[in-house]
Amino acid sequence: MDLDISKRIKHLYPQLGKQSKKLADYIIENGSKLSAITVSELANQSDVSIATVSRFPQQLGYSSFSQFKWSMVNDLAATSSVQEVEAEDAPKVVAKKTLESNIETLNGTFNLMQGKDLKNARDLLVHAKNIEFFGLGGSNIVALDAYHKFLRVPLNVLHDSEYHMALMQSTRMDKNDCAVVISHTGNDSDTLLLAESLKNNHVPMIVITSFPESPLASYGDVKFFSISEDSKFRSEALLSLTSQLAINDCLYMLTAQYFGKKADQVLANMRKTILKKHPENN
Repeated sequence: MDLDISKRIKHLYPQLGKQSKKLADYIIENGSKLSAITVSELANQSDVSIATVSRFPQQLGYSSFSQFKWSMVNDLAATSSVQEVEAEDAPKVVAKKTLESNIETLNGTFNLMQGKDLKNARDLLVHAKNIEFFGLGGSNIVALDAYHKFLRVPLNVLHDSEYHMALMQSTRMDKNDCAVVISHTGNDSDTLLLAESLKNNHVPMIVITSFPESPLASYGDVKFFSISEDSKFRSEALLSLTSQLAINDCLYMLTAQYFGKKADQVLANMRKTILKKHPENN
């Protein structure tokens, strides 16, 4: 099995209980035989309880056993063309392998998305009095990207790149606002302090992380999971940026679609103002 299943199991494995680890081992070893299996059959064959099998997909970020099995079967059917970048590769080969890796990452991220989650996230965003994007370190780049995009829709958006300013802002938000909190690992103590502050103020949260069982994920009213694969010259945290930026794009497009002509007008006004800086292009 490739990225979507086996990589998630590997990340999650140390956090699993004894029975879930037993099930994980069985799935990895026998994945190609599970295309038509039922929950009860898998429980019997792996010698674990039906409850363990039912919970396992949620631990990986899937909404149901059926979705988990569908993704697993499709992953097994697909032959990955992604190869490691080698020291002797020509520049064009490096570019090809890098882009193929990005494509696989995006496909894996899409497979974990649920229509209801996208709709719920859109509804939180479009009805929020204020939206703030939170992210630290590499995730700050993603938060800034989201802020830059969402300036183009008729919403009040905020972003503080300095941590203490962000922490202060979190105390000023309330249930009528919405926070988008981004963290690859989902266990950074500073990010968790932000999330705790937001939760104390009953602020709805959209969480973007790579680990479904991370402490941060438990704070999310809506959760999206970024997919990434370690490679020789790029860490999974670096590659997860590709996935997280794409999730930003999806949320922005859903929001712009909702506002329609109002979003068009915001963008037109923005372009008109920016063109004043470049009068020769008018």
